[in-house]
Amino acid sequence: MYREMDKYLRVNQILQADKSVMSDACKALVLQDFAEKFNEYFDLIGLPRMTLECKNGEYTVQIAFQAERIKKFNVLK
Repeated sequence: MYREMDKYLRVNQILQADKSVMSDACKALVLQDFAEKFNEYFDLIGLPRMTLECKNGEYTVQIAFQAERIKKFNVLK
């Protein structure tokens, strides 16, 4: 029984690792999309950076960027 559970855990870890892989091309596309949106509110210095972490099937996504200034905009009423 222990051996079967060990095999199950290893297979589960492999499957989780496969799901958490994001290609460089996909990551670049996501960051480009974020940069377009962030540029509506900030003057960015370079592209945003992203880190992904998957634990127990849940993703933690962190986006960071540097900006020279915050743009002024009107709030819709």
